Amino acid sequence: MKKKFLSILMAIVMVLSVSVSAYAEKTPPATRGDLVAALLKAADAYNSGISKEAVIEGYEDGDLREKDPARKVEALIMLSRAFGKLPQPVGNDLRTGTFDVKFTDVPAWAKEDIDKLAQAGVLTGKSDGTLGVNDTITIHEFQTVIARIWALKGSHLNDDFYESINKGWLNKSTIPAGEIMGGGFSELSLQNDEKIAKIIKELTGKQFAEGTKEQKLADFYAAALDTESRNKQGLEPLQKYVASIDGAKTLDELVQADLVMEKELGLSLLFRFTIMGDAKNSSENALYYTGLTTGLDKNSYVTEDAKAKEAYVQYITKLLVLTGEKEPVAKARAEKVYEMEKSLASVSLEPHEQGDVNKYYNPYTIGQFDDLHKEVNMKQALESMKVGNADKVIVFDVKLAQKGAEFMTEANLELLKAYSKTQLLTAAGSLLSDDFRDAADDFAATLYGVSGKKTNQELAVTMTKSAMGGYLEQMFAEKHFSPEAKQDVEQMVDKLIATYEKRIQALDWMSETTKAKAIKKLDTMIVKIGYPDKWDTTLDKVAIKTYDQGGSLFSNFFSVNTAAVDKLKAKLGKPVDRTEWVTSVYTVNAFYNPLNNEITFPAGILQAPFYDINAKPEENYGAIGMVIGHEISHAFDNNGAAYDENGNAKNWWTEEDFKKFKEKNQELIEFYDGIEIVPGVLNNGLLTLSENVADLGGLAASLQVVSEMSNPDYKGYFESNAEMWRFTTTKEFAVLLSTSDVHSANKIRVNRTVVNFPEFYDTYGIKPGDGMFVAPEDRVTIW
Repeated sequence: MKKKFLSILMAIVMVLSVSVSAYAEKTPPATRGDLVAALLKAADAYNSGISKEAVIEGYEDGDLREKDPARKVEALIMLSRAFGKLPQPVGNDLRTGTFDVKFTDVPAWAKEDIDKLAQAGVLTGKSDGTLGVNDTITIHEFQTVIARIWALKGSHLNDDFYESINKGWLNKSTIPAGEIMGGGFSELSLQNDEKIAKIIKELTGKQFAEGTKEQKLADFYAAALDTESRNKQGLEPLQKYVASIDGAKTLDELVQADLVMEKELGLSLLFRFTIMGDAKNSSENALYYTGLTTGLDKNSYVTEDAKAKEAYVQYITKLLVLTGEKEPVAKARAEKVYEMEKSLASVSLEPHEQGDVNKYYNPYTIGQFDDLHKEVNMKQALESMKVGNADKVIVFDVKLAQKGAEFMTEANLELLKAYSKTQLLTAAGSLLSDDFRDAADDFAATLYGVSGKKTNQELAVTMTKSAMGGYLEQMFAEKHFSPEAKQDVEQMVDKLIATYEKRIQALDWMSETTKAKAIKKLDTMIVKIGYPDKWDTTLDKVAIKTYDQGGSLFSNFFSVNTAAVDKLKAKLGKPVDRTEWVTSVYTVNAFYNPLNNEITFPAGILQAPFYDINAKPEENYGAIGMVIGHEISHAFDNNGAAYDENGNAKNWWTEEDFKKFKEKNQELIEFYDGIEIVPGVLNNGLLTLSENVADLGGLAASLQVVSEMSNPDYKGYFESNAEMWRFTTTKEFAVLLSTSDVHSANKIRVNRTVVNFPEFYDTYGIKPGDGMFVAPEDRVTIW
């Protein structure tokens, strides 16, 4: 049982542009004349005074043949001429462009121009290694390549606002060793880690009374940093659990071994539950079944991604070999685990469905849940896990649960043993010797392009921060979040909620009946800022010991985990404590929880570049103000709109209003869909719908607050917003996010959202023909 399941139901803030033709439906092949006309507009700001004659050359008879369909090679050569010299890709462009491609079908006369574009990273080819030089090209396809050059140059905000504002940072951007991304969120997280490390360092090497929070923090960190002792122990802390899995002769023995691990470690590999508010009765805590988990994202299994499969099988094989298995046997078992997980993933909910209460709320009686598992006594398992007092089990993903239950048979014993062992090793490997950590690092490097490794000190801080938050959070808040900042942000939230109410009152598509319900939801929204009113005391019951005292990183971590799970179990059937926080104070993120109708802004994110008490109000509203509006908007996105003011899944819409709401959602799906993230990778408008609704609503509300100021600084507002979302990652991870993350790519969150507001056009003089221009009739709005 893990608290992090709540993130499935909480819309988390984590938060390109091409000309309007790039968003249109596919058109017939472009003519040579079409391409020249497009280039004269697109390249003028970068190659001033470019002429038609410099872009297009006629045939031997002097005929320009402007009405002839253009071949791809002709189009790209014209593009090369129009834009002239291109910058050498560095930083983010070097990280995400397409390089090292040698097309086999480029004629000699075109080689110089094609090589120039290829070296700039803006060309993608076919799977057979060709460019397709003789293929026709549409205006849409041509504008996509133009947009890549706009981004590469990054010198004209009218064409690519995000790139222009952030170009200096993007060009210098790096990804720290062992990390997978960089940017505003990541940089602030690392800064918070440094502050936490300083707090911990002040405790190390000192003597504290047994049982004090200072003693526990210092000793946990000491154990986390004791690499020599951890490596000397190797697999020893996990050995008895591995042996119980390997030694199981029957399905019941394997189940009993799992239940022992759940009791002693708070970790079940076969039965994953959590406890949180009942979505149909949110004032009371209920038992949810989340089902078997997988080691890769759903899309990697469904698309049969060969690279992902090879990397994952290799990773599992390494882990199993580290337990003493022979490599051929380990690899065979790893491949079977992969196939099992592939079958689980194939039936599981899509990422965009996981927040839909109509999909995840599936109550089973205890008898029905027991019947689902033909060869496992689930009533006995629930009793053993001390959740037998539940009156029902809410199954989060029915098809996943059914498929998982199909595997729970005597005939699948060996497969289940391999799966359980794999799950145990991946869950606990970072607490064991460096061999296990190295295997995980190699997997991340192969599949996601992560380079380098974190230092032992960094890893120790991360471990301590994760496990000992109950103590560290209080110290962090006291040192790094002032009462003045808390009060200032509270006033911003009040103003944004009031503004949101005015916006709802002014809607022309919603009836007064539904407006009254929406405003009631706003008025009852719980607001949590900075840190909780009361601190969690779970760690008070946990003993922490160094290796010299007979403890270990493994024992300390799972002592904390077991205490947290026991606390969670004690909530079952009890009233929900709506004052409790479900995120750490130093988290660089913000949340909306539909079951509580609450928004949370931890102290961790209430710092520059998101919030600065000394910054201009417009700049704060462009950053944290937009984030606040974003979280408020989650109460009214396609998922949050299904809950009433008390957090109960209950329809509060009139039929006609809800129909209009769905139509507006469809407009947003289409508006954000199909936009290129990195070459060849597109944004998914359906996957990202809920976050796009929140982005659009957050910008609308915060911009309205700014518009009501005296002589507002719109530049400060829009540029603060763009800077907040600056982001870089590996191309491999960008591809993964495009199919699994419900947030649009950060660049799209900026460029595709700001274009819907007249203030943006007025501030920067955006006009037809500019990459950032969208015709008024094509812009979208919802809240």
